[in-house]
Amino acid sequence: MTRTLQRWLSAFVVLFLLSSLAQAASQTALVQLVEYVGADYINAVQDGAIVSDEEYVEMEEFSRLLHEGIGQLDDVEGRDTLLEQAAALQQAVADKAPEAEVKALAQSIRGTLVDVYGIPVMPKAAPDMARAAEVYQSTCALCHGPDGRGDGPAGAALEPAPTDFHELARYEGRSLLGLYTTITGGVEGTGMAAYEETLSEADRWALAFYVGSMAVTPDMAASGKTAINNEQELKTALTLDAVIAKAPEDVRNQLGDQAYDAAGYLRTEPQALFSQNRFIEISDGKLSEAEQAYAAGDTGAARAAALSAYLDGFEMIEQQLSAVDPAVMRGIERRFMAVREGIERGLPEAEVSDRVAQARAGLQEAEDILSGDGLSAAATFSASFFILFREGLEALLIIAALLTFTRKADAKTATRYIHYGWVLALAAGIATWYVASTLINLSGATREITEGVAGIAAAVILFYVGFWMHNNSQSQKWLGYIKNKVDSALDGGTVWALAVVSFISVYREMFETILFYQALWTQVTAATQSYLFYGFGAAVVALAVVCVLIFRIGMKLPLGLFFKATSVVLLVLSVILLGKGVAALQEAGILNARYLPLPTIEWLGFFPTIQGALAQAAAIVLAVLMWLRSRGQAKSS
Repeated sequence: MTRTLQRWLSAFVVLFLLSSLAQAASQTALVQLVEYVGADYINAVQDGAIVSDEEYVEMEEFSRLLHEGIGQLDDVEGRDTLLEQAAALQQAVADKAPEAEVKALAQSIRGTLVDVYGIPVMPKAAPDMARAAEVYQSTCALCHGPDGRGDGPAGAALEPAPTDFHELARYEGRSLLGLYTTITGGVEGTGMAAYEETLSEADRWALAFYVGSMAVTPDMAASGKTAINNEQELKTALTLDAVIAKAPEDVRNQLGDQAYDAAGYLRTEPQALFSQNRFIEISDGKLSEAEQAYAAGDTGAARAAALSAYLDGFEMIEQQLSAVDPAVMRGIERRFMAVREGIERGLPEAEVSDRVAQARAGLQEAEDILSGDGLSAAATFSASFFILFREGLEALLIIAALLTFTRKADAKTATRYIHYGWVLALAAGIATWYVASTLINLSGATREITEGVAGIAAAVILFYVGFWMHNNSQSQKWLGYIKNKVDSALDGGTVWALAVVSFISVYREMFETILFYQALWTQVTAATQSYLFYGFGAAVVALAVVCVLIFRIGMKLPLGLFFKATSVVLLVLSVILLGKGVAALQEAGILNARYLPLPTIEWLGFFPTIQGALAQAAAIVLAVLMWLRSRGQAKSS
């Protein structure tokens, strides 16, 4: 049991703190590699002959590394296609194929990478183009020239020569993600240095947009602005991740010339990609797309569009809305899930259209709420207080109950392990916040899946610990051990279970709390920011008071009664977390949702779907059966 739980805890930490970062780094590096091969192959081979031995060796190495890197990615649907494409590119370089063939292969690989693995990195706020111009002149102009034409005085001696950012062919083949990755990590064997340590993430993104828009002409930008303002389909297709990850030639091949111009415009005016109205427009457009696909009989496309409407649109403003009015947020969220439910159940077209209309009306309501001048001082204080108090209370109840139990038992080893668990969870939460804020972007689906998996895992282990305590509360022999304060009364497996549940309980709540405070910060003004901290401080005091009360009351209760009460608390919390975990996975589209005509009771973890209700009912039935069994065993002994 001990080894199993140790492996479980290690796997959990690695999964949520390291795997995402490793995959993000590898995917972005592969985007950089394939773009570099596509853009610089012409400097190595022309008309089937090598024109630069150094460049050709680099092309061979990069195409080999690309193939090897794809082979190390997660084995998901589409990776085999990528491997075939990478092998074809490697062979084309070996055969000294024409430039057009190599560029076409590079383009197809880049597009498949984005489609199969998504976008692991994107800016957290709109890039500051004025700041980017300053950074460019102080950092890049010496090599790339004051206007970005590759004619800087220090670039004359470099081999290969610095990029001319006005060269249309290079512009069309380079994504903003590729440019950002190049600026961040540099290019080994060239004069392009890495700026990860010297420039902030915000500056590197701003620089990527700045140099990535130099080839955009005023006419192209004007045409693109008109197109994206008048064409709803372009608004929904050119999402932030699409503009970041797709090269202009990919956009034109997939969406046409208007989209090509619109993508160029969005590079010059990135602020348009970050407004709340834009996310609402994306969500509204995807809902419309889902309705049309369902009417056409394409259920798969309808479901995908409905899920995208939530994850790529509404999910991006959900936390801000929850900080202002959580009841409205939950109601709109339910409308989105009702659309997916209707599609999955094959309801009549008119009923699905009605559900789509209700979801779109909810978007309008959200837009009205978020279009104000920020929260008042009272609203800021209240939102800040209840975010921390609500999210922290569940974790506090679990940790305080466990610590009171181990202290009554004088089980110092177990007490120490519980402290290890919650301290590690705090560190993991801070690390997650740092990673999500500076290194990768946690998509809506990733956040929901993380919350769902953590919730279900915590529920399972809480259930185990609760019943372990209940069973031992019936054992007079075990109570005798506790009364004699024998630390070894706890077996190794149970000690690790306490540590794991301590970690998961705190990490899950901290993960949610960070997201809520990030969202709340966007809704306060300079005049009310201090009230956010006042609310945070008041919540800390309130949680401390609750903690002291739990310890004092718990230490005064008779031993058997305390164990029984604590086991009931843990079992109830396990049912609550199970319900929340199932709901999060439903929001992410991992589990289907079939609604019941009942109200949501969030503090009980009850979200009225058949799947969630059945899961919670099964846990309650299992608890009752195990209680009856243990009671029978106690009577017979």
